[in-house]
Amino acid sequence: MVATALPHGFKRYHSHAEVAAEQHQLGCEWRGQQAMQQGLLGSAGRHGLYGYCAVCAKESRFEIEGLAALKPGEQPNWRETVRCEHCGLINRWRASAQLFAIAYRGDPAAPMYITEQVTPLYECLRARYPGLVGSEFVAPDQTGGTEVRWRGRRVRHEDATRLSFADASQAAVLSFDVLEHIPDYQAALREFARVLRPDGCLLLTAPFLFEAPHTLIRARLQADGSIQHLEPPVYHGDPINGEGVLCFQEFGWDLCDAMRTAGFRDVEVISAWAPNFGYYGSFQVFFIARR
Repeated sequence: MVATALPHGFKRYHSHAEVAAEQHQLGCEWRGQQAMQQGLLGSAGRHGLYGYCAVCAKESRFEIEGLAALKPGEQPNWRETVRCEHCGLINRWRASAQLFAIAYRGDPAAPMYITEQVTPLYECLRARYPGLVGSEFVAPDQTGGTEVRWRGRRVRHEDATRLSFADASQAAVLSFDVLEHIPDYQAALREFARVLRPDGCLLLTAPFLFEAPHTLIRARLQADGSIQHLEPPVYHGDPINGEGVLCFQEFGWDLCDAMRTAGFRDVEVISAWAPNFGYYGSFQVFFIARR
């Protein structure tokens, strides 16, 4: 499983009960973090913040983007900014790469799969793990495992609910901010488990309601292909679809149960808020599990 010692600012959880028991402490931490971050948006924020980039393995200046558009009292979307001046990776990408380096101790050249291919994070990980294969969901009429042309480059198409990889063929599966866009996310989890080798590592992120025991279903895909909206629609940025992609669910702690049902064990939730690494925001959350 994850190494016993996590870096300062990372915390490990296994259940909603653990969070409920720490609710008062977590609330105090959250308020302190927000106050600190608001204070950083002055001259320090305009000129960048300094810390250690775990991807570059050296001290760096981190740029906070979008400050000019903020209204008084607002804070930026911290996960999508705090860009390292050296590697160019934003907050969540750097944290994901660092945590995967901790969680995965196997052969860097072993076959691995990541549910993205046209992002700087993919390029960074591909350079470090030469066995890594990435993909995008290009269109529903495409065949999994085939390459299609997109903006002058070849992109592999995969549907996470029907992956083209063989059983037990991957040493690791990585999926960052994708699962919330898949109506049948349980099928995707089953596919991730199917293609992983025994003891293979899954690392994923998705919108997570940290204090909620149950997943909030925002929309459902109907049998006729129409979408039933149960909450006001929310769209997230997507490198393939410029119009954005619908968020079908925001996960609660029952996602851990869904992962176990799909065939995973040793499911852990890791939170990260570590200014020394340039990780800001509010309880940035990762899910790690073994096959």
